[in-house]
Amino acid sequence: MKLKDNELILVAGGAISSQLINAFVRLVTSVVEIGRMIGTSIRRVVSGNYCK
Repeated sequence: MKLKDNELILVAGGAISSQLINAFVRLVTSVVEIGRMIGTSIRRVVSGNYCK
């Protein structure tokens, strides 16, 4: 089935694509990892458990 140009303009796609979901999941994962690194750094500095 081939569509004409004016028919292609009327095609409505999905609002949420798998690429959008994947990007959001990677963003959340990155934010969690950054928070974990900052938390670990703060805990090590407060407890005095770091390399000198």
